Amino acid sequence: MCLVIDACCLAKVFDGNNHEHSDFVPVLNWITIGKGRMIYGGTKYKTELAQASRFLRMVVNLERAGKTIRVPDDAVDEIASALKAKVTDPEFDDEHLVALVIVSRCLVVCTIDHIAMRYLKRKDMYSGYSVKKPRIYSSQRNANLCCEKHLIKSPLHQN
Repeated sequence: MCLVIDACCLAKVFDGNNHEHSDFVPVLNWITIGKGRMIYGGTKYKTELAQASRFLRMVVNLERAGKTIRVPDDAVDEIASALKAKVTDPEFDDEHLVALVIVSRCLVVCTIDHIAMRYLKRKDMYSGYSVKKPRIYSSQRNANLCCEKHLIKSPLHQN
């Protein structure tokens, strides 16, 4: 599975001491020992990642192991700006996640943020981009998303 991990889930996925880690072990295993890859890119996402600095080393190690897909920041930023202009609701602050889905054509987003989920699930967010709305991984009950069916075939990315 190639997926975007929302910043609010980084500790849940990568910190074995996190009390919710067991719900996110399938994501960690799929990325570290399976065929999954973590998608990241865009100025806002990278800023959020930098604020969660204790996980930067893990992301760097994943990148070295070929387990990440880094999408072009400018492509994510451009679409995120367009989405932010389109949706003026002040609750919509995860435009970068939707933009990452659009640019990468990713099929899964790992998040527990219910507001982000609401926008990620809206079909109109993807109109004009020929992209399917993603599935949401929010707990162990979504472990079935960690499979080859959710690998992306030919993403726009740079490694």
